[in-house]
Amino acid sequence: MSDVTVDNVWHEDTVQLKRANATMRLANQALASRDRARLYALGFSHAHIRELEIKGGFRSSSIGQNTRLINLLQKTELANAD
Repeated sequence: MSDVTVDNVWHEDTVQLKRANATMRLANQALASRDRARLYALGFSHAHIRELEIKGGFRSSSIGQNTRLINLLQKTELANAD
């Protein structure tokens, strides 16, 4: 039997969002330096790399939105810990 709780789900969501943000930031750095090898190492396909090159990478607003959601989830986790 697994111990699935709302706190566990929120924690996992937070971890996933943090990973996504880190990956998006690393991808944008790799795009800025035209380092396709690093993008492949991050797990991006050729088609996705091309799409990112055309669009200029991940939008800072997307990264910011994730950051705000991470902060909200962390505050919720702390509030529920009491």
